[in-house]
Amino acid sequence: MLFKHVFLWVAICFALMLAIPIVSSPQVMWENARTELGMIETAFGTDDTVALAKSATQTYNAIFIDTGLIQKTRGAYVSREEQELGEAMVGGASRAVTGLTNNYLDTFAALTYVMILRVMIFMSWLPFILPFILAAIGEGVTRRKIKYATFGQYGAALYAGAMHMSVLILILPVLYLMAPLPLTPFFIPFWALIAAIPVIASIANASQILPR
Repeated sequence: MLFKHVFLWVAICFALMLAIPIVSSPQVMWENARTELGMIETAFGTDDTVALAKSATQTYNAIFIDTGLIQKTRGAYVSREEQELGEAMVGGASRAVTGLTNNYLDTFAALTYVMILRVMIFMSWLPFILPFILAAIGEGVTRRKIKYATFGQYGAALYAGAMHMSVLILILPVLYLMAPLPLTPFFIPFWALIAAIPVIASIANASQILPR
C-alpha cells in the first residue's frame, strides 16, 4: 500500500514536470528566477546570492550547453518561414501549434534552470537541517524504547498515518523544485521542521518493524 502511495506521487510529479511548460512561458519562468534570486539576496546577502547564481549557471551550461543538448533540441524548433508556410497550407492553427512547440522547449529550459537553482539552495541548507532530522530520528527511537520499557501501547493507526504523511512530506521538496512560482529559500528549513513530526511518530510506533 505504501509503495503504491509512493508510486502515485512520483507519477504526479513527473506529470507536473511535463505539464508546467505547457501552462507557463519562458518569460514567466525567467522572471520567477530573478524574483527568487532577490529573495535569496534578502535572506543570505549579495555575495552568497552571486555565488549561488554563478554555480547554477555553470551547472546548467555543463549539462545543456557544453554537451550540445540544447543545440540538438533546436532541431525541434519551427522557424518563422516554416510557420508561414504551414499557415498558408492549413490555416492559422498551424502557427498556433508550432508556436506552442517552441514555447514548450524554451519554458522547459527555463524551468530546468530554476530547478538547478533550487537544488543549490537545498544543498546549502543541508548541513543545517541534517542534524535536525537526525535528532528527530533519535527522538523517535528514544520514545519507542520508553514505550517498550514501560509496556506502553504502540499505535498501529498512528504509525500507518505517520508513514503516509511522511511520503507526502518527502515529496514536497520535489514539488518545490518544479513550482512555477517564486518561493522563499526559507521553505527548506520550514519543510524540515514539519517533516520531523511524522518521522518521530512513525519510529515511536513501529512495534514490529524496528528492533527493540
